[in-house]
Amino acid sequence: MEILVTSDLHRQVDILATLMKRHPQAQLFLDAGDSERHDFELEPFVTVKGNCDFFIKNKRRIIPLGNHQIYLFHGHFFPLNPNSLAALAKKNHCDIIIHGHTHRPYYLYHQGVHILCPGSPVFPRTKLGATYALIYLTEAEVIVKIMKVNDEQ
Repeated sequence: MEILVTSDLHRQVDILATLMKRHPQAQLFLDAGDSERHDFELEPFVTVKGNCDFFIKNKRRIIPLGNHQIYLFHGHFFPLNPNSLAALAKKNHCDIIIHGHTHRPYYLYHQGVHILCPGSPVFPRTKLGATYALIYLTEAEVIVKIMKVNDEQ
């Protein structure tokens, strides 16, 4: 299964259609908050409430996918260090945790947990530029790729 992951769109939701066209094989779409839109405006993306969102109810979502379980949240109310994130994932029986808020992409496998921040496809805060992520999920493995928006146009 291919999963397309974004965060921190800050009203620039048109990028979602562009990313979906680039990855027609993606079967699940996740957004880690701060879209500043209603959740129905982001469909088919599953989204969570960020610190700039006023129209979205869910602060977190747990998404079961076969042998894996994803914890999706924005992260503005939580210490975003690897130990705390791994502990939060494990407490909720998840092996993947996704957050946003920082606009800084990274992926880390820490204490048996896949930790991902996709960055922002519109408002980056690193030299890497605008980013999002792809997760390739099978029953046996998790492969995560940070993607640069400008590299694929």
